[in-house]
Amino acid sequence: MKPWNILAVVQPGLEKVAQRELSALGYRHWERIRGGIFLKGHQSTVMRLNYCCRTLSRVLIEIAEFEARSFSQLEKQFALVPWRDYLAEQKICLRVTSYQSELYHEKAIEERLINSLAQILGRTVTVVGSPDTEDTQLISLYVKHDRITVRMDTTGAHLHKRGWGIHKEDAPLRETLASAMLISSGWNEDVFQLCDPMCGSGTIPIEAALMAKNIPLCTFREFAFQSWNCFQSEIEAKIRSELISRTTDHPQVKILACDRDEKAIDSAIINARLAGVENLIEFRISALEKNKIDKIYNVLTNPPWGIRLAAEQRDRIWKELHSQAQRGQKVYFILPWIQQQNFGYPYSTLLRFEAGRIKVKFIKLEA
Repeated sequence: MKPWNILAVVQPGLEKVAQRELSALGYRHWERIRGGIFLKGHQSTVMRLNYCCRTLSRVLIEIAEFEARSFSQLEKQFALVPWRDYLAEQKICLRVTSYQSELYHEKAIEERLINSLAQILGRTVTVVGSPDTEDTQLISLYVKHDRITVRMDTTGAHLHKRGWGIHKEDAPLRETLASAMLISSGWNEDVFQLCDPMCGSGTIPIEAALMAKNIPLCTFREFAFQSWNCFQSEIEAKIRSELISRTTDHPQVKILACDRDEKAIDSAIINARLAGVENLIEFRISALEKNKIDKIYNVLTNPPWGIRLAAEQRDRIWKELHSQAQRGQKVYFILPWIQQQNFGYPYSTLLRFEAGRIKVKFIKLEA
């Protein structure tokens, strides 16, 4: 079987971190674009990307590419796509984007695709609005200069939905972002002590523990490709077994998760238990200013920001984090772009991305 053209989708700003993950898996030939990485591979590649890459959003494969200038041409080409290799009884979520083409009406393109699928599959096609809906297959059509690229999503629910984060506090950080921050700080490579002093529901420390134990993402959830008619279960079983054999029960790391809110700590403990890493994290109910920890710990956190706190509270948090940096700790956290003019401390920028549609920087404080 010929290799697929694969698009590994990543949140803009995380492309270089995702490249590091691909390199760690042994992939060397790719093309990076904003918001994604193109590479070639088979089902085994798709499985490893979904199971091992903690910063990707989803993984798409190209199943057809053709030219169409009219709806009649489009329907003829749809009939040639090997839909039955991928679709059985799943619901369908469609994403159609059209630029500079004769077929510019995206809704009309969707309707033709739904009708074609109903005829080919011999059943009514149920269309839903989100690929996160259970038993749903996302299909992407990209139309530009009359050239249509048909991509099938291999992931299902967005990859930040790990399967363990049941209890969430206000404005939680996506797990993919937490992983990118950890990788950028050197966690589990040359950094082995970590403290999140404002941990909320525990996203950062739990992701750190999962990375330290090398627990693959297939431990907690299912993926869209597992419902395909062409799914190679024997290969998947072999890869899953290989990845699980590489897990480490007792990694030599220390992780502290602290928060002044007892409810947040309770949520973090439950989430850690669901993720199977509660024994690797020490939880403390402690306010930032009272959280005196050894300077061997790197501080990495997502402090409250934006409308969640007043300027006075914000400045107090910044001052305390800077004090920790002056005491010799390495301190990393998220700084919104709109607040950087109010931030009077020296820092270096490691990442730029969006969180909750707000542009932010992931920074390291300079002493």
